[in-house]
Amino acid sequence: MAQTTNNDLMKIILAICFLWISNTAVAAPVSQDDPEYSDQTSLKVSRAKGKAVVVTAHPQASLAALEALRQGGHAVDALVVAQSVLSVVEPQSSGLGGGGFLLHWDAQQRKMTVLDGRETAPLSSRPNDLLTPEGKPMSWREATVQPTAIGIPGTVALLWEAHQRYGRLTWQQNLQAAMKLAGEGFLPTPRLQRSILLAQQLGIEHSDAFKALYLPGGKPPITGQRFRNPALAVTLQRLAQDGAPGFYKGVLAEKIIKQVNALKTKGQNYGGWLAEDLESYAVEVREPLCHKITINLICTTPPPSSGGLALLQTASLLTAADENQDLNKPASWQSLYEALPLADADRLYWLQDPMSGSSPLAGLLNSQYLGKRSLLMGTLEGRSPKPGLPFNQTHYPYGLPKTAKEDGTSHVSIVDSQGNIASYTGSVETVFGSRVLVDGMILNNQLTDFSFQPEIAGISVANRRLSGRRPMSSMAPIIVMQEDRPILVAGSPGGRTIPHYLSRILLASLIWGETPVRTVALPHLSVRNGKLVVEKDPPVPWPFSIDQLSGPQWPIQQQRLSSGVALLQRIDGLWHGAADPRREGTAVAIP
Repeated sequence: MAQTTNNDLMKIILAICFLWISNTAVAAPVSQDDPEYSDQTSLKVSRAKGKAVVVTAHPQASLAALEALRQGGHAVDALVVAQSVLSVVEPQSSGLGGGGFLLHWDAQQRKMTVLDGRETAPLSSRPNDLLTPEGKPMSWREATVQPTAIGIPGTVALLWEAHQRYGRLTWQQNLQAAMKLAGEGFLPTPRLQRSILLAQQLGIEHSDAFKALYLPGGKPPITGQRFRNPALAVTLQRLAQDGAPGFYKGVLAEKIIKQVNALKTKGQNYGGWLAEDLESYAVEVREPLCHKITINLICTTPPPSSGGLALLQTASLLTAADENQDLNKPASWQSLYEALPLADADRLYWLQDPMSGSSPLAGLLNSQYLGKRSLLMGTLEGRSPKPGLPFNQTHYPYGLPKTAKEDGTSHVSIVDSQGNIASYTGSVETVFGSRVLVDGMILNNQLTDFSFQPEIAGISVANRRLSGRRPMSSMAPIIVMQEDRPILVAGSPGGRTIPHYLSRILLASLIWGETPVRTVALPHLSVRNGKLVVEKDPPVPWPFSIDQLSGPQWPIQQQRLSSGVALLQRIDGLWHGAADPRREGTAVAIP
């Protein structure tokens, strides 16, 4: 459905808001794997088609980004608008105090580029920062509130770098919508209210600022009353005036450092931040990680993303399976869940920040290597596989860490009328990140994505915590090319499950030939700790009884899953956008 006028758009948004308000904002149980999962799937898929399309995680962000395109803005202008608005209306997932990855397609130059705005560890970081005094890994919940979990934010630097390269509208113009929403307020959705209650369960006693803003009087914002974040409005005004340099140097940078260092008394042997930590932060420009599978070239982000490799390996392993051509057959889904843990085992073991050393990407994507790995599909019987030994490696050089936990993420997919594309995933990590606020901004806790244990049996882990390094991430924005032109753009939140969600998205779209609407709404599955996790109550029902998915060797665990896929697909000369109905995403378009 293409939105054609602002009146039409507002009618749709009001209808969506009415449905939201009719639901009770009750917090779901907290889980390490899914602190925020879908508990409301009654809404239809938001969809739009046209020459320019925006899909974001929130209606306000989508509408504001579309307006930037209407004013002649580039896809990157729309991205700056969308992420700044999401910082206000969806602070539980992404924001100015977080980081992210941008996969960008320049239609005129016909060139794809990755901008890496991942958080970095401060100079005071030590490999054992997330170990107890006894040398054991902290519990996940304890680690999420440690000041040592906060990384140097990269979001503002990424948006600024992208705007300097590609933007057509002014930087100040692109921040206006976010400033207005923060200052004048917006109506909180039930999802925001639930997320606040989840953050409360995870722990907020270390953050008086969080309690004052999001739980005044011990209660979350009231449905139907405008929620304002005046401190964030001032921060956005300062950024509009000074640009990203004002975030990393000057008054705002000094306030960030002062408030982060005030946490010293609340952390064990916390070294704090120096001015140099912010001043030296730089966006890394990287080559995309691309791999051809049948007639499609699938491109995504390289390390410090590990989700990109996992996605490409899974898609490759599925091409080696003979039973993945029909979504109505359990065997097609079995091929998927047999491939997922193989890819996870490799990315967990082999990948690291390029600053620490190279990762054997070519070997891990070698067709002979993947053919050998595919022989393990169907033989795991609920066991977690070991990482493989790619052909360009003679031995296993690293310690094998335990699986990490990741959450709190948002994805934006945008194509403008000239064909430029922004596929961007941003995050603050756990729900509301560290729950620490500075001038209205949520600060991340992304450094929990490093291995808590820097060594296993005296052998260093590849993804170990070191100063200046970027932890591995599961974020994996995608652009799929066919005959040298983009045909599909996608990404999703979901923590370590991101490549699981996106592998199913690619399977549905490229192999099963499903429409964008059905692609985002079909069921998800995942593999965790020897269990097959099957989505409960998906927007589109399972095409068969889930008992047919697995034998007794794979115990089945049913639960709701909270993907947030933002999908664009080129069909018959137009771009079709679809937003995952499990969250509150919205697709809008210029015909």
